[in-house]
Amino acid sequence: MTFNSLYFIFIFLPLTVFLVWIVPQKAKKTVLVLISFLFYAWGNPRNLLFLLGSILFNYMTGIQMGMLREQGREKTLKRVLTAAAAADILLLCLFKYTAAGLPVGISFYTFSVLSYLFDIMQEAAEPQRNLLNFALYVSFFPKITSGPIAQYRDMEKQISKIRISQPQLFRGLQLFLVGLAKKVLLADQLGAAFSMVTAQSRMSVLSAWLGMALYSLQLYYDFSGYSDMAIGLAGIFGFEIKPNFNYPYLSKSVSEFWRRWHISLGAWFRQYVYIPLGGNRVSDSRLFMNLLIVWTLTGIWHGSGLNFIVWGLWHGMFVILERFVIKDRFDRVPRIFRILMTDLIAFFGWVFFFSPSFSAAAGYIGQMFGAGGMGIIDRAGIYYLVQYAVLLIAALLGSVKVIRWLITRLFYRNSLRLGESALNMAAFIGTIIMLICITAGLISNTYQSFLYFQF
Repeated sequence: MTFNSLYFIFIFLPLTVFLVWIVPQKAKKTVLVLISFLFYAWGNPRNLLFLLGSILFNYMTGIQMGMLREQGREKTLKRVLTAAAAADILLLCLFKYTAAGLPVGISFYTFSVLSYLFDIMQEAAEPQRNLLNFALYVSFFPKITSGPIAQYRDMEKQISKIRISQPQLFRGLQLFLVGLAKKVLLADQLGAAFSMVTAQSRMSVLSAWLGMALYSLQLYYDFSGYSDMAIGLAGIFGFEIKPNFNYPYLSKSVSEFWRRWHISLGAWFRQYVYIPLGGNRVSDSRLFMNLLIVWTLTGIWHGSGLNFIVWGLWHGMFVILERFVIKDRFDRVPRIFRILMTDLIAFFGWVFFFSPSFSAAAGYIGQMFGAGGMGIIDRAGIYYLVQYAVLLIAALLGSVKVIRWLITRLFYRNSLRLGESALNMAAFIGTIIMLICITAGLISNTYQSFLYFQF
């Protein structure tokens, strides 16, 4: 089951909200866990077996780690952590990098259980002795399939007692609909346009660059839309999950881009890989290796192909250059040029991301520079550019805060001189209109899965 299905929106979600609200406080957690299991098992019950196995294994490991810490057996504690983490990662690799068939969300919930074990090791959290609490942390349906990767230290207190309020419900529903609108009204349309442009056997330079831009915007709206939906859903049930995107295409450097894009993944690698390796409190040569390791692992996390490793190293190379070579030399360059350069680097990197192999990526890049034999501009490129111009402009404006600025200016800063009741009515009407447009889009368009499901 996915967030962008009519069944989820109009049946599963309303029933879930109703059930969680009407049951007694003591039963809310149990209901949420059972609903999360149902959500995850939907379409492929086999997936639930792997999830349950991961929950039980890591729950028992956490209990054992707590006992070893109380006994002061630090060496044995480290060995247990190493063995458990190796088992979790080995299972992930077995499914992710072989033809065994990938259980949906395994990359995300594996990083969740590893966060739990590492937080115990770092004494940032206590072992969870309530199995129901731990099961809810791992399986919570808003985040299990594609994140955000909520660290256990941030969720520990929230899962102990569920608190639900009407303001949270309304804010969560609004954010959910915003994310759904990103997916249905923008990402899916951009994806269809990308498929049309890249379906050509050979492309002109214009077509190839247009395809790269379409995919870059599609990926942003698809994944940030999913993240907004997940965070909104979590809010409905009283959980606060940190934002996963912060307008990354406004970044002035690649380092800043990765503080704004997939924030939860970057935070995970920083907390559990980069800092334990010494972070930036080491020599320059060691710092270079630390960054290289993190970006290689980032690429491998996304896929086993050489193209993903190259994609990770592509970003890592610029982060290293900014750290050791560029430093603050570009600070006096106008902000708009630094943003455009960062976006160009990010867009170019997505070619390795969407290509099925490294050779395919190399072939696509060749066409971006004229190797397709179709010239710089051709009729097909002009046709697609004109056809998708409005979509591109809307997507670009939305990715750089223009639309958000207009809404904030008109309503929240009250340029229209509206009273509180009028603002509430406008928000309600806007929500209804958005839901109608989304529903029409879901009915009229072919279903498109979320891009990050494959990771």
